[in-house]
Amino acid sequence: MLESNIEILRKSSPARPSKRFVCWVTDMVLVALLAELLFMGFFQVTQNTRMYKDAQETVADEITYYAQLTEKTHIVEYVDGSRVATDVVVLKNLYRAICLSYEVLGNDQQPDFKFDSDHDVTINGTHSLENDNIAYFYTRYLKEDADITIKASDDVFEIYKKAFGNDAAFMFTFNKDLCQMPVLNTQVAYYLFHYLFINESDSIGQTGATYYDAYYKAYANMLEEAELLILQSEPYYSTHYADYKEAFCAQARYTNVTLILSLFISGLIVLLVPKYVFKDGKTVGYKIFGLGVIGTDGQGSRWYVPLVKTVLACFGTIPVAFILYLFPPFNGGYEAMFVPVNTQSNISLALVILAVMAIGGIVNVFSLFTYKRQSLLNLIFRDVVVDVHHIDEGERDETNHGRSY
Repeated sequence: MLESNIEILRKSSPARPSKRFVCWVTDMVLVALLAELLFMGFFQVTQNTRMYKDAQETVADEITYYAQLTEKTHIVEYVDGSRVATDVVVLKNLYRAICLSYEVLGNDQQPDFKFDSDHDVTINGTHSLENDNIAYFYTRYLKEDADITIKASDDVFEIYKKAFGNDAAFMFTFNKDLCQMPVLNTQVAYYLFHYLFINESDSIGQTGATYYDAYYKAYANMLEEAELLILQSEPYYSTHYADYKEAFCAQARYTNVTLILSLFISGLIVLLVPKYVFKDGKTVGYKIFGLGVIGTDGQGSRWYVPLVKTVLACFGTIPVAFILYLFPPFNGGYEAMFVPVNTQSNISLALVILAVMAIGGIVNVFSLFTYKRQSLLNLIFRDVVVDVHHIDEGERDETNHGRSY
C-alpha cells in the first residue's frame, strides 16, 4: 500500500466543487462499467431462480390469454402474433368511414368527392357494425360473450358523440334511418380523402389534417376506454389480470434488486478499496486529479471513516441505473424501472433514483457556500477535500489548513 501524504495535504487548499464533480463523474463511470459486468453475471443467476421463472411463466401465459381475449373483442388486432399499432387500427377505420360516407351520402355535399371502387381507400371495406372495431365491441361482443360481464352503453351513436365532443355534430351525420353507424359528412370525408391520398400540404390537405387529428384522438381514446373496460371487468380482473400484474411487478422487482446489488458491490470495490490503497480518502478519480481528504484538525481520517462514507456513497450510485438501462439486457427499455415494487405501492426504482438525486444535491450544495468547500458529509465527519496542485507555500492558517480561493 502507498504511504499517506498528510504533510502535503496540510498545505493544500480546499478543492473547487467543479474539480470534485469531475472526480465524481470519473468514479461513477468506473462504477457503471464494473456494475454492468457484475449485473450480467448476477442476472443470469436471478433468471434461473424458481421465483423468477414462476413469474416469467405467469406473465407469458397471461399475455397469451389476453391476446386471444382482446382479439375476440376486436378492440385490439394482431398480425403474426404481434399487436398492431393503434395508428394502423385508427387509419383502417378511417378508410372504412370514408367509404361508408360515400356509400350512404354520395357526393351531394361535395361534388368533387369521387373515387373509383378499386382505389386504395376501399382496401379495408366499409364501416358497419361488424367491421368497425368500436361498434363491434359494444354491439356484438358485449352482448354475445357471457364470460365477461361489463355494464356499458351499446348505443354506438352516443359513444361516438361522447368521444368526438364538440366536433361530433359537424363531422358526422347521426341518423339511424340512414345507417346504423355514425356517418362522416361528405365534406369532411372529402377533406380527409384529399389529405390522405392527394395532397397533404395544400389548403384542403391542411384542413383535412385537422380533421384527421380530431378523428385519431377520438378513435384512439375509444379504443383505450374499451380496453380499460376489459381490464377492469370481472371475472377477468380477479382471475387473470391481478395475477399478471403481480407477476410482472415481481419480475421487475427481482431485476431491479439485482441491479442495485450490482451497483452496491461495484461501489464498494471502486470507491472503498482505493481509499485504503492510495490512503487519504483518495478514490481513483481523486488520485488522477490530485485530490485528497484531511481532517479539519490537520490529521488523517480514522480507519472507519472511509468505510462509513463509502457505504453512504453507495446509495449515491443508484442513479447510475439510468445509464445501465441503456445497455443489455434492457437496451434502452425503461419499463421495469417505472414498475411499482408491488401492486399496492406507487414506489418504483425511478422514484427512488429521483429521491437519491435530490438528497445528493442537498448534501453537495453545501460545498458551494461553506468556507472550506465542505459538503454536508464533510461537515459531519469534520474533514476537508483538498487539492495538492494548489499548495500554500507561505504562512499556513492553522484553522484553514491552506488557502481558500
